[in-house]
Amino acid sequence: MGTSVRQFNRNLKKMAKSLPATSLLAFHKKLAFDLFRKIILKTPVDTGRARGNWQMNVGTPLKNEKDTADRNGSGTVQNGFANLLSLSPFQTIFITNNVQYIGSLENGRSRQAPKGMVKVSIAEVNQGLI
Repeated sequence: MGTSVRQFNRNLKKMAKSLPATSLLAFHKKLAFDLFRKIILKTPVDTGRARGNWQMNVGTPLKNEKDTADRNGSGTVQNGFANLLSLSPFQTIFITNNVQYIGSLENGRSRQAPKGMVKVSIAEVNQGLI
């Protein structure tokens, strides 16, 4: 996944340089929200716990595991969007999931997402940057 993230960051920097400063924050928010939403919707669902534990935060990664199940992902998407409201230009956004088995899901353990969620979503968003 490291190579795809590096390529994504390179493409993101190219895109950001082409935008006027007034549009950069809106672009940053939209990109983060789109990526977050795609990851959530690709996350396999059994109980909804993995899907409900996706978190998006500005400035620092969240390290807690939530006691939340969100089978359809709508509440998780809304919470992430709410966290984007505090975003200022050039701040870092962290997307995390702290359930113990999220790495296994990303590596294809589930037939619902045999190619993972994060790397597939990054590739999709990256295609839109090119």
